[in-house]
Amino acid sequence: MSNPSQNIRVTSGYSQSSQLHTAPDESFFHKFPSTWNAPESFIPRHIFTMCCLIFTWRSDLNWLYNLLKEGNNWEELHRQYMTQLNQVSTVQALVLTTTAVFMSSNPPLVNDVDYSSPASYACLAESLVFSLFGLLFQLRVSASGFLFQRRSAAEIIIERRWRIFWHLLSLAVPIIIFAISVVLLLLAIVLTGFASHSKSVQLYLSITFAFLGACHLVSILGSPFYHHLSNLCIRIVHAMSGKGPQRTDES
Repeated sequence: MSNPSQNIRVTSGYSQSSQLHTAPDESFFHKFPSTWNAPESFIPRHIFTMCCLIFTWRSDLNWLYNLLKEGNNWEELHRQYMTQLNQVSTVQALVLTTTAVFMSSNPPLVNDVDYSSPASYACLAESLVFSLFGLLFQLRVSASGFLFQRRSAAEIIIERRWRIFWHLLSLAVPIIIFAISVVLLLLAIVLTGFASHSKSVQLYLSITFAFLGACHLVSILGSPFYHHLSNLCIRIVHAMSGKGPQRTDES
């Protein structure tokens, strides 16, 4: 026969555990994880700082901790990432289709626009490969992304400082592959245009890319990416010049 006091302890422990894992407004970060501090050894410490700069644009993980400690930000950020990844998959399919059309068709004007030249065809072939594998990686991340949203998975990931970097890298791989496929497709177009024997084609291509480059530059001036990059450059300049750190507004 079970002891009543034992039943009370078991019931209260179960309710506390359920409250910890199911309350949506409670964060699993009770304090800054000690394993997120920089290693004491020289080489691992600099590798850790470099990883922080690459993944968080900061020199440590304090910013990431402050971002994730409030409420259910872990679940919400992963939900937003999955939505954006679905949009990237749509564009990736368009890049794959465009590259396949170029590779399977003959140029209508071989002398003016010859995208079947060795350099252009090689870039198109590489773009096709990266697009195909990009869709496969995006499908894999989408299939496993629902598991990463759970707090049980988050608690395992934050146990070690290197696990959070591997997790962020796994989320970034589909975006990196997508960017490479787009760059290769654009490179194939550039090589085709500038290798053309027509001066008009070269002029039109130069004007088009200059205009698109200016539009892209204007579009990123107000983005958080630009402000994080500018703040990071300011910190590096101050560190190299020996000046004290200066606080800057962050978006």
